[in-house]
Amino acid sequence: MKVQRNKRYAVRKRKNYTALKVTTVLLTLLVLAAGTIFVWSLLKTDPQTASTELSSSQGSVESKADIKVESSEISEDIPKRDPKLPDYSNKFKYTEKLIKDSALSDKLSSEYAVLYDTANDIILYKKNADAKCYPASTTKLLTAIVANKILDNDEVITVGNEITLIGEDSSVAGLEVGQKLTAKQLLYAMLLPSGNDAAYTIAVASARKFKENDKLPAKEAIEVFAELMNDAATELGAEHSHFTNPDGFHDKNHYTTALDMVKIANYAKSIPLISEICGTYQITEKLKSGEEFYWVNSNKLLNQGEDCYSEYADGMKTGFTDEAGSCVISSFTKNGKTMLTVAMNSPELYGKYYDTLILAKLGFKQNKIDFSYTEQSEE
Repeated sequence: MKVQRNKRYAVRKRKNYTALKVTTVLLTLLVLAAGTIFVWSLLKTDPQTASTELSSSQGSVESKADIKVESSEISEDIPKRDPKLPDYSNKFKYTEKLIKDSALSDKLSSEYAVLYDTANDIILYKKNADAKCYPASTTKLLTAIVANKILDNDEVITVGNEITLIGEDSSVAGLEVGQKLTAKQLLYAMLLPSGNDAAYTIAVASARKFKENDKLPAKEAIEVFAELMNDAATELGAEHSHFTNPDGFHDKNHYTTALDMVKIANYAKSIPLISEICGTYQITEKLKSGEEFYWVNSNKLLNQGEDCYSEYADGMKTGFTDEAGSCVISSFTKNGKTMLTVAMNSPELYGKYYDTLILAKLGFKQNKIDFSYTEQSEE
C-alpha cells in the first residue's frame, strides 16, 4: 500500500512540475509580447514623447526644458530650408566641347567671353571665362530672377526714397518718389532703359515682402536683397560671384565671371516673362498712378536702325561702367536653336555686339545653321 501511495504522489508531483513549466513559458511569452508592443508604440511616437516615456519607465525624472533641448539638438543635425526662400531648381548643367580656333581670341575685343549652345547644353567657347570680372548692369538679370520669385506680376509698388540711394551718373527709367506701378512694369523699367532707380525700387519691395516688414529701412532692405541674390547665384551654380547691390553699380566686392553670368542668364531665359521683356525693343506703359512712360531697350542688337542689328537676337542685357568696360549678354534663336553669348569688358561700345555676333555665328555653324550679319565697319 505504501508503495502505491508513493507512486501516486510521484505522478502528481510530475504533473504539477509540468504545469509549472507550461505556466512559466506562457508568462514569458506574455512578457515578451508586452515588451514588443511597448517598444513598437515608442517607435510611433515623436522623439520628445518617446524620450518622456522612456524616462518614466526607467524611474528617472526629467524636466520639459531638458526634453526640448534634446529635441532641438536632434533637429539641428538636419538643416531645414527657410520655407519662404525662393527655390531655384534649374541648376546649370553642361558639357564642354570647345572649338579650337587659335585666331578667334584675337578677333574678339572683349576680355572675357563664353558661347553656350542651350539646345545641347554645351559650352563651345571660353575666353578667360573663369577669371574675375565686373558685371555692371548685366547684374539686373539676377535682380529680375529674385524679384520675380517673390513679387506677383500685378502687385502694385510705390516708389520710395530708395531711389535716392543710386549712384551718381546712373542710368535711370525716370521714376519719382510716390509713383505707383506694378512689379511687371518695374521689370520693364529696369531691363529696357536699364533703370537703376527701378532696380532699387523692386529690390526694396522684394526684401520687405520677404521679411514681412513694410517698414524695413531702404538700406537694410538692399542688404537683405543682396543676400538673396547671392543665395540664388550659389544655387544656380554661379559660385565664383558675389553681389552687393541690385543694379551693378561698381563695387570692388561686386564681381562675377563670364561663365557664372551664362548660368544666371540661362536661368533668366527660362522664365517666360523675363525672356519676353529682354527681347522687347520698346514699350509705352501707363503707371497705376497715371504717368505714362516710353522705354527703349539699351540693347542695340534689337534696334533695326543699327548696323549690328540681328533679326535673330531676342535679348538679353547690356552693361557698362569704367571698371567693367562694355558688356552684353545676348541670346540668338534660329530654327529652334538658341545660343547664349557673354562678352565682358570690351573697350569699344560696339565691340561687344560684334563679339557676340561672331560667337553666335560660330555656334550656329556647329549646328549646320546659316547665320549672317553685317560686318563691323572699319571706321
